[in-house]
Order: sequence, then C-alpha cells, then structure tokens
Amino acid sequence: MRENDKLLYKTMKSILNEKLSDAEVQSLKDEGFNIKNPTRKTAVMIALYKKAAGGDLSAVKEIRSIVSEKGDDKPESAGSRAVVIIDDIGD
Repeated sequence: MRENDKLLYKTMKSILNEKLSDAEVQSLKDEGFNIKNPTRKTAVMIALYKKAAGGDLSAVKEIRSIVSEKGDDKPESAGSRAVVIIDDIGD
C-alpha cells in the first residue's frame, strides 16, 4: 500500500506542476488574475480561494491548513499558543 501512496503522490505532483494552456491562462486573466508562470496548482488554489470567498467553510479550513503548513518549521510564537485556564481555587 505504501508504494501506491508514493506513486500517487509523485503522479499528482507532476500533474499539478504542469503549465496551463494559453486558453486557461487567458481565462484567469479575464477573471482579474495576472500570474507569472501559472501551473495547474495555481488554478486549483484559485478555485479553492473562490469557494472560500463564496462562504464554503471547508475551503476556508483547507486554505488555513495550507497556509499554516508553510510555518511548521518555525517555533511557536507566544501569540499563537493556546491558553488554558485552570480553575483550581476551592470554595
């Protein structure tokens, strides 16, 4: 099963890195997106953004997940840690 996962990952990565056709690039430009070297990954991210902007909460969560993956190698800042309040004072 592990080999299948690796093959799927490599195949998907290859597909997402393909350049968009001229017609697809023009379609993005018509919508107001002017992007250098657009790939299929770019188109997927724009589609996800559009869904999130339209109120799709799962798309919003996915974008937040993708954005937070970029910062995973950095230590947690004080402002991003969860605060836990412990009520251990007796009556």
